[in-house]
Amino acid sequence: MIRRIILIGNYKPDKQFSMQIFEVLMAEGYTKSKLRVKVIRPSEIFRKLSLNKQGVMKWLGYIDKFFLFPIQLLVTRSINFILFRSVSYHICDHSNAFYLYFLPKKKTIITCHDVLAIRAGLGFGDTYCHATTSGKVLQKIILKALSGAKKLAAVSEFTLNQLLEIDTKSDSNKNWIIIHNALSEKFVPLPEEQIQVVLNKFQQLKGKDIILHVGSDLERKNRKLLIYMIYELQQNWDGLLVLAGEALNAQLLELIQKLNVSDRILQIQNPSDIEIIALYSRCQAMIFPSYSEGFGWPIIEAQACGSPVITSNKAPMMDEVGGNAALYADPNDASSFANQFLKFNDIKFRNATIKLGYENAKRFDFSNTIRQYVELIEN
Repeated sequence: MIRRIILIGNYKPDKQFSMQIFEVLMAEGYTKSKLRVKVIRPSEIFRKLSLNKQGVMKWLGYIDKFFLFPIQLLVTRSINFILFRSVSYHICDHSNAFYLYFLPKKKTIITCHDVLAIRAGLGFGDTYCHATTSGKVLQKIILKALSGAKKLAAVSEFTLNQLLEIDTKSDSNKNWIIIHNALSEKFVPLPEEQIQVVLNKFQQLKGKDIILHVGSDLERKNRKLLIYMIYELQQNWDGLLVLAGEALNAQLLELIQKLNVSDRILQIQNPSDIEIIALYSRCQAMIFPSYSEGFGWPIIEAQACGSPVITSNKAPMMDEVGGNAALYADPNDASSFANQFLKFNDIKFRNATIKLGYENAKRFDFSNTIRQYVELIEN
């Protein structure tokens, strides 16, 4: 039985915050399962020599990730071999699949969160991701390495099917399975008194109903629809749209000015965990209109905190993640999202949706997810 596991984390300057959250969750779960856990990641060494020049930073970062860190992996693997340690490895992010070349394949698992960037690099047009020339090369390297994995967990059936469609190596010995993302146990409704304390610094929220979106500024997150939706709701709803996450880009700021809805939108950049939970607990609805996702964590986070959810009528958000507990709409149609939102004016309907959300969130039990990962490791 494996008693030690080394998690391969992400390069911190890449600021892949959702992956950092996943690493922390997995480390906590493996520790609770009585495994000795260590997290290692590429160190920022050459990148610090860039003098903050963006183009130089990118390429020096590649040296940190693709030249120095593989040496560290080989040294780590050799030490464990010499000391006769029973060690398994978990590459927490599929974008680091390249590291599989420097690890024992039979003792290494990879979590595949999505294949959107890979498919964009291959020329698929439904990802709402964009690949540069160097990005296309990198994504092909990632896919080739990923296809060589013996043990892989995809976070949704949708993601696994998309991966199988582009898999470059047919192998009957592959153990590729679906393990849905776990819901952290910290996502629970906060009492009203605590919500007020946590959100007190955001003066614009006082006395206002809010619609919440949690996510980045990527095109596929579809923040543009939210802005149009607020514009359409002006006559029927006197609240605020709260965009929690990255700052709005210039194009979206221009749209807000054009539609004259700047007084209806509040940005909360890089909110803390407790602020996110307070917003989930406080909002009238969490709206998640993404064009493409590998899973869609905010859907179940919001449901677990007592927020009704409206999300896109696309996989995996529809059915696989949101289940019968969310409302769905066309991500190209702001009116359809607005109409779904207005259904929550019926308090009985809203309360029923919240109740279904609590039940749906239970499907993504943290301990069950960890158990499946341990089984995959020890298989």
